[in-house]
Amino acid sequence: MKLKILFIAICTVQGALLPIDVAARPRLAINIVVGGMSADDLQRYGHNFAAGGFRRAMQEGATFTECYADYAPTSTEAGLATLATGALPSMHGIISATRFDRTANVPVSLCHKSRTSREVIISEVATNYDTSHLSAQTLAEAARSSVANARTITIAHNPLSAIILAGRGGECYWIDEKGRWSTADCYAAELPSWVRSYNDDDMNRVFASEVWYGRYTANRYRNKRATDITIYEQGKSGKKSPRTMVKSRESEWVKRMLRMPAGNHALFEFAKRAVGSMMPLHINDECKVLNICLDVPRNIVERYGPDSAEYEDMLYSLDVLLGEFITFVYAQVASQEDVLFTLTSDHGTSPTQLGESSDRLRFNKRQFEVIMNAFLGARYGQDNWVLGYTNGSLYLNHDIIYKHKVSIAQVQNEVATFALQFRGVTNALTATALKGGTLLHGTSRLVQNGYHPRYSGDVMVVLEPERIELDATRCSASGSPYNYDRHIPLLIWGGGVAHQQNDDRVCSEQIAPTVAAILGIARPQCCDAKKIAGIKR
Repeated sequence: MKLKILFIAICTVQGALLPIDVAARPRLAINIVVGGMSADDLQRYGHNFAAGGFRRAMQEGATFTECYADYAPTSTEAGLATLATGALPSMHGIISATRFDRTANVPVSLCHKSRTSREVIISEVATNYDTSHLSAQTLAEAARSSVANARTITIAHNPLSAIILAGRGGECYWIDEKGRWSTADCYAAELPSWVRSYNDDDMNRVFASEVWYGRYTANRYRNKRATDITIYEQGKSGKKSPRTMVKSRESEWVKRMLRMPAGNHALFEFAKRAVGSMMPLHINDECKVLNICLDVPRNIVERYGPDSAEYEDMLYSLDVLLGEFITFVYAQVASQEDVLFTLTSDHGTSPTQLGESSDRLRFNKRQFEVIMNAFLGARYGQDNWVLGYTNGSLYLNHDIIYKHKVSIAQVQNEVATFALQFRGVTNALTATALKGGTLLHGTSRLVQNGYHPRYSGDVMVVLEPERIELDATRCSASGSPYNYDRHIPLLIWGGGVAHQQNDDRVCSEQIAPTVAAILGIARPQCCDAKKIAGIKR
């Protein structure tokens, strides 16, 4: 009897020592980035969403209605790097696709080798990319560092998007100029068999089309402005001549596909193959991360604007594709708790700017460079004072400043003061000011969060709301510190996450540490953000 009582007591003590939350951790994380999507799109177009896509994610998981990018400028590259590293641009240093090399005083492209700007492909592996500029560890890298047998795959339409999300190592794929899935020699010497097999089937060409047909009839669309899409009136099918999106050569089918919803279809089909290559789960406690970046939505919203029928139709098509992909993934696993999904965006986009009057009101960066160089020439003597302007950042030639024996801080201050006289400029902050103290309020704080001492320019320029840089190929763009660019969607579902709506303010740099915590892996090394609180599992 005493032995029985002792046994019961021991079992009771052991039970008390067990953790209260024994929910199994998901071993596969699928992170989906929809380029250029605003948080408001989930409500604005939700009436036409099907049951299995965005709506399913919101009904089954956690919806964060107040997720913002906490920096400016809100470039695509900065947004992707922040999502990948859990750090602000002031830490990870990825601020734009192009910056200026202070040593050679020449523009350099992010992740491109300096010896060539043209992509070279040998055996379907590009040789002109490198990851030397990526100093901050990504979530994919953290997973491989934390778990010995971890595997990570990153796929995107564009090479730069894929490389930024992947970081240094792992598997990384994108669509090359021939329409085939490619990688770089900094990731692999050759493509794996499952990618070669997919390319051999020429699957991406299957999705290319000369005509863009709307998914629904006209009465179901909120936006009526259409340029390259054919939408039929209810009950009048076949009465219109379909618009061909681009009168282009056969060789340009890849560019055409990447400006249509078909590009999203191509990427999700490849993502299914990637998931299949990662199965089965739970072998040697493996951790797997799949990053999916959809660049086509950003291409479409910039080309047509957020209030266009083209962008709206793309979202409806994407919603269906998302639903099919979720169903496919869940069919590969024993339980939905095995897979954690996140869906967010790199940034939003500005209201549409159209017409000749709009062009006159846009910010002409080339004109800004020329006038600013003339201003400094009049002040200190004719010379090449300005290196260039990119992504809201004006770079000055420090060698010329030293040559004329002028203080860099003085020149920066004069440029910032003069910049405020330009139409459309609402603020200008110098590198000296951004490095010299902590700015706590408004756009100044956001710009400081987006400023990197080594890679940013000398003067950061902030444009007025809704004003964008002059670009004949775009009627909408990102980059501002305003809510339409910073407010992004965030959905987290699967992985045991309970249904909930969270209206607390969260930031995009919190996503990586939150996913890391749910997976039970180390957060990325430069990540200093708090994980999102209150997620119920």
